[in-house]
Amino acid sequence: MTENHLLVLDGGRLRVARALAPLLRENGLETLDRMMALSGGTMMRSVPGRSTVRIELKLPSGGTQVTFLKRYEPAYLTPTRRLLRLLHWPGAKDEALNEWEAIHALRAAGFSTAEPIAVGQNQSFGVVLRSFLLTAEIAGGIAAHDYARSLEARPRRELALQVAELTRRFHGAGFVHKDCYLSHLFVVERGSGRELFFIDLQRVARPRGFRRRWVIKDLAQLAYSAQLSGATSRDLLAFTRAYFGRDKLTPADRRRLTSVLRRVQTLHRRGPKYDVIWDQPGVHPPNV
Repeated sequence: MTENHLLVLDGGRLRVARALAPLLRENGLETLDRMMALSGGTMMRSVPGRSTVRIELKLPSGGTQVTFLKRYEPAYLTPTRRLLRLLHWPGAKDEALNEWEAIHALRAAGFSTAEPIAVGQNQSFGVVLRSFLLTAEIAGGIAAHDYARSLEARPRRELALQVAELTRRFHGAGFVHKDCYLSHLFVVERGSGRELFFIDLQRVARPRGFRRRWVIKDLAQLAYSAQLSGATSRDLLAFTRAYFGRDKLTPADRRRLTSVLRRVQTLHRRGPKYDVIWDQPGVHPPNV
């Protein structure tokens, strides 16, 4: 987002999309402390030091805007992570700001995400200990793992091809997600078609090193969550061919595929860190 489209408030602790600043003013949310102390709404996710809440804010013109507020508190940081953040270690950046920047980078590259409204940070001795990200609801969005479960064989295969093309473009643009489960893609039906949105972008990066490792991890997470959502071996084969862009895989493709399948088996043995939250039928992640 350019400076012309950005408003800085609360002594530099808040950055707000200028066009959406009236929304914050209408709800008295023009400071970091007010945003962090905001009560009410529906809790969508809560782990020590981090929560995501669905909140309806009043629009200046009347009516409401559904938003999702993701907040980070000091309890979210282990002593080691605090030290790494102090040292500006790669990957230890404040997740709220990282997601804000990732949203803008993805949108600039032609990918669909939730609309960013505001981000805020509070530092202590050079370390961000409290932060938040506020985004708008993805209207009509359905988590892709739930959406896939509702499909018959042919439309499920079509969805697999669409996800493969999206993932190929995403990786081709230099991005990796690091939490690339189907629950972190939202599907919005558009007439006879559908649009896919990336969500939960707090760990998205454009790594300069170890890129192959992260790409394999993304692909394994997609395959694992697809299997939990009812994908067949034919669905996964169609995804693989579409992702690599060829009907016959090369030896290099097969080596990468072997690495992906090995990681998928690992996920089936131990599950992802938040599998109870993200991958159980009927459990819906926040579209933030």
